[in-house]
Amino acid sequence: MPDPIQLDYTFWSKLDTWSFREAALLLCGFDPDEVKGSGVRLDGRDHPQHLAEASKAYRILKSASDLGANAAHPFSVVEYALKKDLPMPIPLFEAVRDRFREERQHAGLELDESLGEAEPHPRTRQFLLRMIYVMARRGYGMELEQPFNDAREITADAERLGLSLDRGAIARYLREASQHFESVARQRLD
Repeated sequence: MPDPIQLDYTFWSKLDTWSFREAALLLCGFDPDEVKGSGVRLDGRDHPQHLAEASKAYRILKSASDLGANAAHPFSVVEYALKKDLPMPIPLFEAVRDRFREERQHAGLELDESLGEAEPHPRTRQFLLRMIYVMARRGYGMELEQPFNDAREITADAERLGLSLDRGAIARYLREASQHFESVARQRLD
């Protein structure tokens, strides 16, 4: 792994999306800007040996069903990398964690240090999931059988409004809302 001290992880953590190529290189301690334009492809076997781990990480990220098609938010990338036990330089993890904490504090959310993430009050969470369910079903007319595909339309609408939403996170909330309220909705229709 290259010297991680030379990399400006704080800069990279502030971006709203990383391409899977950028994410794989960052996870393996390479500066994506230094590799850019070198003609190296990470999606096959024709890459320099020192980029072998980055190629593996790239292919694992590309196979993720709960990340975007070609890019994802740094929070989602780090969460997925931890889940898949991908390499991760400690300074990268710390930079993304610090951004996460700053954004949570700015939004006025409490940070549960034991979990490492903010959780709304259970009644607030139930309300938000109920609202997501109603908007997806009635507002978008979604059946919620394929939440990741359904999330594409919401992501596109958010981008049209100048907002950045992670497609994988939207899909997770759609899936959770569907699981919680689909049976309730069916009982009321019967």
